[in-house]
Amino acid sequence: MKKLAVVLILACAFASTSWAQTPEPKSPGSKTIEKLTTGKIELTIPQVGVEVERVVLDNGIILYLYEDHKLPLFNVFALVRGGSIFEPADKAGLAGLVGTVMRTGGTATVSGDSISTLMEYIGGSLETNVGSENATASLGVLSKDADMGLQLFADLLRHPAFPQAKLDLAKTDIRNSIKRRNDDPNRVSGRYFASTVYGDHPFGRVMEWASVKAITPQDLIDFHKKFFVPNNLMIGISGDFAKAQVIDKIKKYFGDWPKSTDPLPPYPPVEMKYHPGVYEVKKDINQAYLTIGELGIKKDNPDRYAVSLMNYILGGGSFTSRLTSRVRSDEGLAYHVASSFDVGSRDYGTFQANCQTKSATAYKATKLITEEIQKIVNDGVTEQELKEAKDATVNRLVFNFDTAGKIVRNLMYVEFDGYPLDYYKGYLDNFRKVTTADIKSVAQKYLKPDQLSYIVVGKPETFEKPLDEFGKVTVIELQPPAIE
Repeated sequence: MKKLAVVLILACAFASTSWAQTPEPKSPGSKTIEKLTTGKIELTIPQVGVEVERVVLDNGIILYLYEDHKLPLFNVFALVRGGSIFEPADKAGLAGLVGTVMRTGGTATVSGDSISTLMEYIGGSLETNVGSENATASLGVLSKDADMGLQLFADLLRHPAFPQAKLDLAKTDIRNSIKRRNDDPNRVSGRYFASTVYGDHPFGRVMEWASVKAITPQDLIDFHKKFFVPNNLMIGISGDFAKAQVIDKIKKYFGDWPKSTDPLPPYPPVEMKYHPGVYEVKKDINQAYLTIGELGIKKDNPDRYAVSLMNYILGGGSFTSRLTSRVRSDEGLAYHVASSFDVGSRDYGTFQANCQTKSATAYKATKLITEEIQKIVNDGVTEQELKEAKDATVNRLVFNFDTAGKIVRNLMYVEFDGYPLDYYKGYLDNFRKVTTADIKSVAQKYLKPDQLSYIVVGKPETFEKPLDEFGKVTVIELQPPAIE
């Protein structure tokens, strides 16, 4: 019996060894894939002054025109310098209301509801928005409806009505949003992070109902009059059209709009200052929502390419990032964890790492995230990590220019942000030439583990350990918003 057992064991071992040494035959498809090679990806973008025509009207409007006759579509995108960054503190919410009511309120001759009905009927869209540093308007219609759409687009930009009824409706939506703003822990965390790192700057301002309630139609009219002027306006047109004809139409609908002689207000600068410490926002939930970060870099920082790749490796690369591997895959502490370097502003953006975990693992998750930030500062990254980050970044950027509309918008933003018009020439090489030494350098320059602000929303008494090793703890009682 013992001999039989030994024979069986040896037979199993032999079979196991034979199986391991005999790879499964590859399919014809897999063999074909292995033979495939890819060349160096180049970002081929139509150039301003060549495929994309740039025209400046007498009143200062800058036009970008890009014909693309593959589909019978006509798209218009307008870009205006102006946004909530210019709001008075006691009028917080004004810019957003301008963007909303401009569209819902319509013009002196066409109501917002009529515009909606018309767009639905012709299968088009017409939208307006005012963000933090710019305002936009967009039109999308079939090329056969281009003239009608362009006429309505011009009327809306130049002569918005801002009726009281639509303003009141938009205010009610904001009031309801303010009323519910403490319900979402992510929203709470983001709000306190912004107010912590930006302080009294408009980027850190918390909108309150009292300021929104006081806004009048005249406030909207004054804001529009200040910023929506032809010499502060760029218009990009892409799709199925003839340049000469569309320029004539633009001159017809926008040409008699007089320039403004009032200078635009200066951008309020962000104070580059760190606010280290732990800020525990008490909320009765069984999770902990973490936002860990600091002020980052400006949009025009020449290190932004290396910073982007460094962040991809740290926490921006989804499942391939270090934070995801350590916090989610290895430790199982969170479903989602990530980091970002925001460079959407002219001034300092933010670096932040975000994570949601159980209350009982709040300390451990915080510890691991901090360790990974410190590790990339101390040790940098490997050549393989950098290669993967470069490949992913290069491959992804191509899709930013895969439609005529995206091409025009991106080229407009180049000029809007003050870059040379040939900014994208050799753009991918800015990423390709980054070295591991560059990554370590920018990590040490822009990541400050000892200066981080830790915003933690949850019940501190349920955390497995106090968070005071990460800095001085400030406890914040979450107050219900005033909405009367």
